[in-house]
Amino acid sequence: MPARIADISELLLELGLTGTISDKERAIANICLRRAEAAVRRHLQYDPAQDTRTDYYPQMDHRVPERQGVWEANETHAYFRESIEYGMEDLQLKHIPVRSITSLKVDYDGRFGTKNESFPESSAWIEGTDFWPNYDKVDSQGNSFCSDGILRAEGGWPSAPGTIKVVYVAGYTDAEFHGDDEVVDASPILEAVIDEATRRVHKIYSRMKGRAGFGKGAFTSENLGDYSYSVNTAAMNRLIGGGMDLLPETIHKLQDYVNWGLSLA
Repeated sequence: MPARIADISELLLELGLTGTISDKERAIANICLRRAEAAVRRHLQYDPAQDTRTDYYPQMDHRVPERQGVWEANETHAYFRESIEYGMEDLQLKHIPVRSITSLKVDYDGRFGTKNESFPESSAWIEGTDFWPNYDKVDSQGNSFCSDGILRAEGGWPSAPGTIKVVYVAGYTDAEFHGDDEVVDASPILEAVIDEATRRVHKIYSRMKGRAGFGKGAFTSENLGDYSYSVNTAAMNRLIGGGMDLLPETIHKLQDYVNWGLSLA
């Protein structure tokens, strides 16, 4: 299960549900929070919650038709090891910001780790010698980190798919999500999740029969005798955003945190 960006208590507070709530209300809040986090991840193109990741690169074949190199073989297979000058200049990691590299291995017959004994210890590359992250910022603890997720290598990276295995720590801390860190501010991501979860809660209640819960819109009139009311459904429709995955204002809030390099890569 992925690390969470927001806690359910934060959503309940935003909804004004600070007292005793029903199992139904909690279930609705939980599912809306999960859906909102998933929508934010899709837009960012990565999971912003800090965790240890294991990825294989490249995902696509970047090799040129007339590449140069040498054929090598093991006990059962032969494979082509291209000259490093025909490889990629930069390696774009999926999850950002990159806080540290746990290990990086290059196996020209790695096959995304599906082959037995792929990526042995002898295939490990050394940070600072064979490769280095594009460290461009320093966090509140004085540790350098790579905000764009780009790794550079001595001579370049192999371009055959699945030849690079990276284990790394990436993402934002809980303090950074909540705006409590003195240097790194990722609070717009948390705000976006809570806003979108709140919208989804209102959307569910707007579809329910009757006026229970959050209702279908703002009151426009109300009578006490033989009680009746009318609501502004148009205003509610604007609030819940129809079938949009994210509202335009949410997308604007997240624009500084999208991994644009992944799209270009």
